[in-house]
Amino acid sequence: MTNDNGKLTMEEILAQAAGNEPETQDPETQEPEPQEPETQDPEPQDPETQEPEPQEPETQDPEPKDTKPKSNPLKDLRDKYTSEKSTREKIDSAIQKFSAGDYDFSIKDFVVDGKMDYDAFAQAMEDADIEAAAKAKGIKPEVQAEIERMERERVELEKEKLQVAMDRALTNFQLELNLKGDEINQFFKDALAVKKNPYSWIQQGGTLQDLYNILYRDKIMQSEIDKAVSEARAKWDEEAVRSTKTPAPNPANPPRQNPNPSNGLTMNQLLEEAAKRRR
Repeated sequence: MTNDNGKLTMEEILAQAAGNEPETQDPETQEPEPQEPETQDPEPQDPETQEPEPQEPETQDPEPKDTKPKSNPLKDLRDKYTSEKSTREKIDSAIQKFSAGDYDFSIKDFVVDGKMDYDAFAQAMEDADIEAAAKAKGIKPEVQAEIERMERERVELEKEKLQVAMDRALTNFQLELNLKGDEINQFFKDALAVKKNPYSWIQQGGTLQDLYNILYRDKIMQSEIDKAVSEARAKWDEEAVRSTKTPAPNPANPPRQNPNPSNGLTMNQLLEEAAKRRR
């Protein structure tokens, strides 16, 4: 059975694969089967009542979908950068800790096949620190390790609480001052540069708006001064224009005509004319 476009169905493909391919003959070369001569007319069949032979519906399996997630080059590059940065920071931290501490082993003890095992190196320093702290307190290293584990958990819990508080404070801060992302990043950098940690500020009950006003006090004051001067200058210019501008006549109240025009004579000239007339 083939579909309308002449392609094999899935059932036929499976049949051929199983070696059960149906034999087909060319209709042009196929010899007709001998038939007995008709001695009587065959009985006509009613086309309306003739039941068609049932055919199995052709079913095709849907094309397999590619369930493998597509690769995102930017995400892959960002993940690779983050992983490399984390590894580099771990190495730098281990080297700094070893340089500042006093340990009875050397870095060469953790070189395996020409490569440095920084995980084992960091773990050895942590074990040595725990043992030294336990010895100083007169307790077992296992107890000291448990104390430090609980302290780390407390710190992590506190960090989570601070992050939630900071997210809420940042939302209010950004809406209040209408700042953009790069401006907020610069604000954090400037705050850290003067030893004012925004997280510590929030933890102590302060607001980011107060920290912003303290950090940029001179800038804010100068901005307010410039704004006041600009507004005063605009007002002064408006008053100056109003005072020097000749008011336009009101067409509803035209000026009255002088019934005795002086023909441009001054008051003294008018008095002289009046005196001449009396003589």
